Amino acid sequence: MIKRADDLATAIAGLPEPAVTLIGSAFSARNLFAQFLREPASDWKRRGDIFSVFFGGEEYFAGYQFDASGQPLPVIKEILNALGPVDDPWRISAWFHFENGWISDTGAREGEPVSPMDALDRRDALLNAARHMHGTYVA
Repeated sequence: MIKRADDLATAIAGLPEPAVTLIGSAFSARNLFAQFLREPASDWKRRGDIFSVFFGGEEYFAGYQFDASGQPLPVIKEILNALGPVDDPWRISAWFHFENGWISDTGAREGEPVSPMDALDRRDALLNAARHMHGTYVA
């Protein structure tokens, strides 16, 4: 089940034009993504490989946490470990969505802050940024 983050944007202040695709909690053999998923999302979440948020009584998993084959990106687990324990998973979601001064863009926007979800290929910068949060989740 694929859902757009448009309905969730109101829960994350300041997210203009939300376009993040989220994968819903319906991971089962009958699910559209079943051919890609080798383990249920609940196992990945329990092991700290991914995070989820609840909205309207449903659990959502941000699509950027997964590779093209539907497996969790290893860097997500490393980031979650670096961020440490959190009482509200929406804080983790906000950390991934908002521009972060510890992560600089490259190319035409070199030096400008970039959101962690847009820099998932830059492991060292992400982990450095996560370690600087000290539990605040403010970029």
